[in-house]
Amino acid sequence: MRQIIILFLFFHSILNAQYLLPQPQEYNLLQGKFKITEEIKVRIPNSSEDLYQYTSRFIERMQYKSGIIFKTHEPQDTSTSKEIVIITNKFSENLDLETNESYSINISSSSIKITSENNVGAYRAMETLLQLINTDKGEAFFINCNIIDKPRFKWRGLLVDVCRHWIPLDIIKRNIDAMASVKMNVLHLHLTDDQGFRIESKKFPKLHEMGSDGKYYTQNEIKDIIKYANERGVRVVPEFDIPGHISSWLVGYPKLASIDQNYELPKGYGVFKATLNPSQDFTYRFLDTLLTEMCLLFPDKYFHIGGDEILVNDWNKNKKIQRYKDKYMLTSNKDLHAHFNKKILSILSRNKKIMMGWDDIYNPKLPNSITVQFWRSKESLFNAAKNGYNSILSNGYYLDKVNRIENYYKNTPLPKGNSLTEQEQKMILGGEATMWTEIVNYRTIESRIWPSALAIAERLWSNDKECNIDTLYKKIPIISSQLEEFGLMHLNCQGVMLRMLSRNSVIDSWKPFISVLEPISGYERHQFLKKQNRYTTASPLNRIADACYVESFTARKFNQMVKKNCFSEGYCKQKQEIKYWLSLWTKSADHFTKIPSKSLALEEVSPLALIVQELCELTWRKVNSPNELSENENKRAHKLISDIVSYDLDVRFAPIDGIKIIFNYKAS
Repeated sequence: MRQIIILFLFFHSILNAQYLLPQPQEYNLLQGKFKITEEIKVRIPNSSEDLYQYTSRFIERMQYKSGIIFKTHEPQDTSTSKEIVIITNKFSENLDLETNESYSINISSSSIKITSENNVGAYRAMETLLQLINTDKGEAFFINCNIIDKPRFKWRGLLVDVCRHWIPLDIIKRNIDAMASVKMNVLHLHLTDDQGFRIESKKFPKLHEMGSDGKYYTQNEIKDIIKYANERGVRVVPEFDIPGHISSWLVGYPKLASIDQNYELPKGYGVFKATLNPSQDFTYRFLDTLLTEMCLLFPDKYFHIGGDEILVNDWNKNKKIQRYKDKYMLTSNKDLHAHFNKKILSILSRNKKIMMGWDDIYNPKLPNSITVQFWRSKESLFNAAKNGYNSILSNGYYLDKVNRIENYYKNTPLPKGNSLTEQEQKMILGGEATMWTEIVNYRTIESRIWPSALAIAERLWSNDKECNIDTLYKKIPIISSQLEEFGLMHLNCQGVMLRMLSRNSVIDSWKPFISVLEPISGYERHQFLKKQNRYTTASPLNRIADACYVESFTARKFNQMVKKNCFSEGYCKQKQEIKYWLSLWTKSADHFTKIPSKSLALEEVSPLALIVQELCELTWRKVNSPNELSENENKRAHKLISDIVSYDLDVRFAPIDGIKIIFNYKAS
């Protein structure tokens, strides 16, 4: 019972703390508070349609969060007492890189004043204000404060790959809401790849009809996404990956290919040989027509052409391509790629677009009017900035690698002590989290984006001095749960999947064991699934690893507690709390092994659960009385630790890091 009370008090204190994400540039607390009552009115002296609609949603959300029903539910244009006033100077109808997102908030006991240059700054301010709502002893209020805020980086993006696994429209929309709530401002839609061409083309309908397995966005749906995002201060940048990652294009239009053959949609993943033929006029006429069509559909100035991971086998085999290289004195395939990109650049420039691509296109033979997105090396990012190229960092922000949240957080486009001049630093526009979907589908994508993307959102908005890892981990559970208001499934998808995998058994008794399992990180899980012949578009993503959260906060807290309080030979302070968790996992693992009706996915974790159960029992005894365990029992514990560390599965038992400390375990 004592442990339950401790846990309740811990979570109660966390839930009642005042946390903002991202952390503002300046945040000064003052005496007093502004009470939220039914008399409150929200006034916009200089309104626009989009600002009015955003403010209307803000009023609705404020009522929901505060529990107070206002007498006036719509924005007003006349001054009143007890008001929230939103003052803007102009309206930014067309979002771009230079849109001013700065704002200030002044909260006094009688009024709240939001000031911004334009509607987008007002959007950012309203999201901050919603995070500031407090409730206590039957009342809702804002603590008086002054906030002055602006983003550190102009580009704070999220890439969503809708090709490997199709992501429906409603999921895209609610993630736009989540992005806006934490001040991310670019949705990068990866629309074409080997496994799918996911957008309607009226000029070349075979692209989506034959290259998409019937799942694609119509042009009206794309317009809807763009409008929805624009109303929330989020830009939409499309990506059409060329000249590689192109198999889906060639199913309907094989004449585009470097090798004359029939093409099918790949069921597997990886880098495929198929490439566009850069030596024929037909390719460029086709691309001119298609890209012009898409440029008219997407209003943003930036247009992403991919350009990554080109296998040159087919280029080398095609004699016409080799003669073409000779004709234009192209001495390498790298030169041929740059030659191809120059032609694409002329098409996009004519359509008043800024060409953008992965760092594979980075080449001094291309003008520095292009923007380069770096996925392989931060050092190359700095070199590009020194050479005058606008650049964006994605290296270290790959969400599909399911890294620890602190690893994303530590990664910054401009670390302290970098070698760039002030002018060169301005060439680094920001960063972009990437969500590739080889082993993610519509059920699991949100649990892979959030809460990890929260760390990236803060890193790209806040200055280094406002970024603190310990504070981040305290506020992420709060902000993450707030995202559920948009319908995100990142938190409750685990329960849904576990009930499905156990055929609707009661999961409460064994879920604590699952809650401290994590999917293996990096691309190790991709390799594991390859060995299991489960790395295809047809493979159901219905394994325990798919149900696990990216990082177990419970396991992290346990590991930190052990690291701080345990010494050699298992002597620990705060042993009651440590024993509580060990006892819980022992019982939970035991319940897991006794689930009456299991799927294959659960069955393959049962041997791990048995090892965990035995090890947690031994660890509990070690912490309870360090001298109680015999020499053989200590050896047995070391053997069990080794078995867990080397267990051949795509999940890991995360508290093992703390248990290693208790037993002074060193890998042999």
